[in-house]
This record gives sequence, C-alpha cells and structure tokens, in this order.
Amino acid sequence: EHIMFRHYLKIVFRNMYKQKAFSIVNIIGLALGLSVCIFSLIFIRYELSYDTYHEKADNIYRVTREYNTPAGYHPHFARCPEEWINNLPSEFPEIETLIRFQWTPSVNLKIGENKFRSFKWFYTDANIFDVFDYTMISGNPKTALAEPNSVVITKDMETKYFGNESAMGKEIIVVADGSGDYIPYKVTGVIENLPPNSHFQIEFLVSYPNADARRGWAWIYLLVKPGTNPADLENKFPGFIKKYAGEQAAQYGSLHLQALKDIHLYSNLDREIEPNGDINYVYIFSAVAFSVLLIAGFNFMNLSTARSIKRSKEVGVRKILGAEKRQLANYFLLESVTFSVIAFVIAMLITFFIFPVFRSLIGSTVTFESAFDLPVVLGFFLLAIAAGIFSGVYPALILSSFNPLPAITKFHHSNRKNRKINFSMRKFLVVLQFTITVVLIIFTLFCLNQFSFISNKKLGLNKDQVVAITNVSRIDQLKYPVLKSVLNNYAGIKGVTACMDVPSRDILDAGFTQVEGIHSGDESTVLSLQSVDNNFIDVMGLKLIAGENFRRLPENLMPSKIMNLDKTQSYISGKEYSYIINESAVKKLGLKSPGEALGKRLTWSNAAFHHSGIITGIVSDFHYASLHLEIRPLILINEPVWLGNYLIKVSPDDIKSTLSYIGETWDQVYPDSPLQFDFLDDLYSALYKSEERQSNLLSLFSVLAVFIACLGLYGLISFTTEQRTKEIGIRKVLGASVPGIVLFLVKDFTKWILIANIIAIPIGYYFVRQWLDNFAYRIDINSGIFILAVILSLLVAFFSTSYQTIKAANTNPVKSLRYE
Repeated sequence: EHIMFRHYLKIVFRNMYKQKAFSIVNIIGLALGLSVCIFSLIFIRYELSYDTYHEKADNIYRVTREYNTPAGYHPHFARCPEEWINNLPSEFPEIETLIRFQWTPSVNLKIGENKFRSFKWFYTDANIFDVFDYTMISGNPKTALAEPNSVVITKDMETKYFGNESAMGKEIIVVADGSGDYIPYKVTGVIENLPPNSHFQIEFLVSYPNADARRGWAWIYLLVKPGTNPADLENKFPGFIKKYAGEQAAQYGSLHLQALKDIHLYSNLDREIEPNGDINYVYIFSAVAFSVLLIAGFNFMNLSTARSIKRSKEVGVRKILGAEKRQLANYFLLESVTFSVIAFVIAMLITFFIFPVFRSLIGSTVTFESAFDLPVVLGFFLLAIAAGIFSGVYPALILSSFNPLPAITKFHHSNRKNRKINFSMRKFLVVLQFTITVVLIIFTLFCLNQFSFISNKKLGLNKDQVVAITNVSRIDQLKYPVLKSVLNNYAGIKGVTACMDVPSRDILDAGFTQVEGIHSGDESTVLSLQSVDNNFIDVMGLKLIAGENFRRLPENLMPSKIMNLDKTQSYISGKEYSYIINESAVKKLGLKSPGEALGKRLTWSNAAFHHSGIITGIVSDFHYASLHLEIRPLILINEPVWLGNYLIKVSPDDIKSTLSYIGETWDQVYPDSPLQFDFLDDLYSALYKSEERQSNLLSLFSVLAVFIACLGLYGLISFTTEQRTKEIGIRKVLGASVPGIVLFLVKDFTKWILIANIIAIPIGYYFVRQWLDNFAYRIDINSGIFILAVILSLLVAFFSTSYQTIKAANTNPVKSLRYE
C-alpha cells in the first residue's frame, strides 16, 4: 500500500503539471477560500476568547440592575448604585467574594513636575487578585491594596510615568476632584497590561480610603462556588431586594447575573464599562467563512466533473488493467486532498503576508504568533484536509464509476448517462455557488450603504470643528466662566459652550416629569434631562422652532464653590428654571403642538433632585447619541452645577494655532490639570468603529468570494469551449458570426446565474432585514440594491467567460475541425 500511495502521488503531480490551467485555477480557488476561512476563524476565536484568561472565569458573574417603573421607564444598567448590594456574600453562601470596580471619570495626577490625566482609574477591593488573574510583576497581590491610598499600576503606566525606573514605592499625587487638595498615593504593585481580549481596560487599581467609600455606582462582580446554578441564585434576589430595600423596590427593580465570558458578545446595557462586541457578527463571519469555503469546494467539484470526460480513457485503461473502483476512488480522493494541502500552504503564506492588514481591519493587537499556535495550525490543516475530501468525494465517485470498454472508445456513447448526470450536477453547483455569492454581494452592499448612511446622516447638531474636553473635574468646573471668557477673545474660536453629557454619549439621567393640566399622579412620564450652557443651542447649531433661547446669566449667579449633595439639593429645589424641550418630548408629554407647550409649568424629579419651572422653548429633534438608539424625549436645562464637558467651536483656518492657544490658555487657568481633548466628530465616528471594521472585512471577503466564483466560471467555460471546439468550427463554416458564437457559449451560464439571483434575492432580503433591525435609524430595503446585485453578478459572469469565449469564437475553423 505504501508503494501504491507513492505511485498515486507521483501520478497526481504529473497530472498537475500536465493540466497546468486546471491545477492553478483549483489551487488558487481553494487557497483563497481557505484564507477567508482562516481569517474568519481567527476573528471568531478572538471574539470568543474575551476574559477566558481568568482561571476562575467560569465562576465569575457580573451583577446588573434593571428597573421597571409604572411610567414605562425600563433602563437596564451594567452597574449598580445601591450600597446594600455589598451584602450579597453575607446573604448567600453560594457567593465567595464580591468585587467592586468604582470608576472615576477622570483623575488629574501629578508625578514630580509632570501632570497627567487618566480615564481608567478604578477603586476596587483588596482581594481582587483572588478573583481576577492580573499578573503581578512587582509587589505582593495579597497586600498590595490592603492599605488606604495604595495604587497598583500597569506596566504601560510605569513606563509612561516613571521611564526606566521602578515605580514601586514611588508617589503619585491625585488632585482631589472636589477640593483641589493634593492627595498622595503610594505605588504598591505593578501588573502586566491587561490582554486586549478583556471587556474593559485598566490603568490604575486603587484601594478604598475606608469602608464607607464602598458605595455609589459601581460594576459588581461575584465569584461563586463551583457548581452553583446562576439561575437558581438569581431567583433568590427578589427576596434579597425586599429585605434591604423594601417591597416597592423589589416590585419595580431586579438584579441579574451575567457570566463574565458572555459580557463582550451578549451585553449591550446602559452604562457599559466599555463598548462591547456583538454575537451577531460572530454568526455573520461564521456564515461567510463557511460560504466562501463552499464556493471554493464547488469550484473543485465543477471543474473535476467537467474534466471527467477527458479522463474517462485513463479510467478505462486502469480498470482493464485490474484497478478496482475503490482504488480509483481513493486515487481521485488523494488527488483532491493533495490539491487542498498545496492550497493550505499557499493560504498560510497569504495569511502571513496579509495578517497586518487584517489585524488593523478588526482593530486587534493580536500577533501572528499568538493567533497561530500549534493546535490552531493543526486545526486549520485538518480543515484543509476536510475541505479536500468534501470537494473530491463526488468527482471521485463519478470518475471511478465509468465502464471500462465504452470509456476508451472515441465517443463514449455508453457514458451519456454519466455525462448527463455530470452536466446536471454542474448546473446545480453553479446555481448554488452563485446563489451564495449573490447573497454575499447583497448583504455587503446593504452593509456599506447603512454605514454610509450613519456616517453622513444629519444629526440636527453641528459636530464639525468642535473640540471636546470631557469629564472636567468638579473643582475645575468652577473656573469655566474664566476659560470661556478668555477663549472667546481669540479670532479662531467661534464659540465656547458646555454640557452635562458630551454629545455622542447616551443621556440616561431621567426622571418623572409632569406638565400642568396634562399629567398628574400615576400618569407621570419619564424624560431624560441634559444640562447645557445658555449658548449651547447657538454654538452647536440646534434649531429652535418655538419660543426663546436661555437667557444669559450674570457670572455672579453661578456657584462659587463645590457643594455637597444636601446643599446641591437645596440649591436646585430653590430655583425657578426655564426648560427647553425637544419635539419628541412634546409628543411624549401629550402636548398637541410646540405652541401649546410654551408657557406650561413642568416639574421634573428623580431619586436625588426635584425642580420645576416654565417651558420657554422647543428645539427640533437631534441625535445626541448613536443611531442604534431612538431619539429620547429630552429636557434641556441651564444649570451650571452640572456642566462637566466643554465644547469649543474652532475655525477651520489654522487649526494648529488655535489648538496651541487653547492649550496655553488651559495651562494658565488650570495649572494642575493637563489638557486632553478629542474632536467631536471623532467621538461620533467611534460609535460606529465596530460597524466600519466589520463592513471593511465583509467587503474584502465578499470580493474574494466573487473572485473565487470567477475562477470557477473561467475554468468551466475553458472546458466547455474545449469540448465544443469542433462544433464551433462547423458553426463558423456554416456562417455563424463571432458575437453569435459568444452568445451561444455563454447563454447557459447566464441562465444559471439568473436562476441563482432569483433564489438569492429572498434569502438576502431576510438576512438584511434581520441585520438592519439592530439600528433605530436605517436605510430602506429598496429594490435598487437588489437590481445592482443582479447586474454585478451578470457582469462578473460575463467578464469571467468573455476571454475564453471570444478566443474560441475567433479560432480558425480549419484548426477547429482538425481538433481531436
């Protein structure tokens, strides 16, 4: 058998060399199909690997908080606000540990004479290293966060802040958010940078100053005992809420458990710690990988069965010389597997050279070495073998089934049945192949159109040339009027304004809203609230459709110092406000028109604040957040206490000088706070970074799928024209024109591709509709894109077949008649 295997392998390579065109088309098709499959599987594996590096990942769950109010307000938060949630471990023996991650939006730091700003500063519990596997480079994980004012930093932070020196024992000064006081923190540990496949990143882990500080909004993680059923544990939470918060809290709120490894792909809650991925894209790329590999496999089947007539003599001779059907089938399977192995080697080379481009497309820092460890390469090799067997089974059965004597006659009359079966199978495979290809084309075109739509849709506010300085500390906010006044004196600055939530971020500060004569008692409606500077509407280009803008407040009416919660509540409730609401709020409140809303008294309240005043203006709806979300009914209020994000409208002329002036002014006004800013249009673009990457990747894969289909058609038309060489010569002698012969040769392929389009359009429509349902604002599913897909598929077919058909049609008929 070993000798026979070597003999077969030698013949396989001889046939490859003899049939160069067939071999090249098949190998390239399979190699590209395997490349797409490999890239897709790398992406899928990476997405599924999030947080799996934690040894106890299977027993770690995040606690989420959902509210269900009578007024129809149903937020589901990824974090929890209540202090009593800390009691979970003492109430349930199934819970071993509770870990809090309490985020500070931004922290101003001083190290020596240098000042820095961090957006990834997390207060957490001392036993965090017993739950999460953060690799400690320096320090003792048991004691690193045991003392107040201790901080553990990542390796990147050590390099950034301390250069080549060790950070251990060094001091980091935090400029207190509320007072501006300098608070020293001691570096007690350095950890490795978190892997990129973590659902959130960390720069600093900080100890709580005391037990009372473990309260307020935090992301809560539980380590449960092995064997704990999370559903059973979650079913006990209503009683827990009732015990600590009362009957009403248990009735209108609930706690849920999310498996740590599910957060990245399955969680899209309010106030996520960082934007997550989407399991739908894993499904999409799984389908794409499988589809493209099928297309490549169908190419091999098609070309092998088309070539079967030419190999019938070879089969006949082998059978007469004693070869059994099983041996012939094994030989042809060996041939297809050899093709797939060669294709696998080429696919790995393609993957190696294109990997940097692929990595940038998916926005990952994963390296080629980590993506292709030995088990992965072995898995891809086995996939290639499986693809070769799948592609070669049918041709092997067909080729090994020829009758020996008729097979070696000139015209093979007895094999007409086989030829007819082969022809029908080829038609079926071409239709199936192009059905998949057209579905990919349709889906890709809709993806690109939707991405273009969300990138270019008018938002109702002006985001261009706007510098956003986000999460300004409370102590720095007191100097906002000074900064605003100085910046407005510069010619390159067109306006300075401020707001509570920066545009691009969803507004979730909501409360019960009543309007006199419309809503009262249990009919209260929940509306979102956004505090803005009095010039916000003008600077951001909002459209005021009724009423008037906020009045300009004298600077001495603004708070002069930081107030605690009690004083802030008293200050807010004692003021008479002017409210500007959007069109959605007008409808939500049951008001018939903007005109009817003007002058109405409005009352707004949540768990912390209560205030009232008069509706003085109406603005057109505008998209404050992602187009994945519907526009929320919104109340705008001019309250300086809550202005933590600055927006600076700059002239497009000499932006560099303007930014330099902003930096100099900032350093003068805020000597202890470093300036960090983003352009507002970049913040909006970041909302769709995932869609952009997926669209680019899908476009690349779809182009490759189309190219593979082209290769298949090219190969088929080559064999078709070769088989009909004498027929073409006779037709030319009888007066057939070149265009007529070309049309004669391609009409069958065109018919098959039209049938494929008829099948593909409803399938494509279904998948497109499912995908577009993820967007609150989306393009219409119009017939134009389907027509374009049909035209593209026909053009692909035409250009794939045109060279061979025109070449055959122009062949000298004398030469054609001498063929064979």
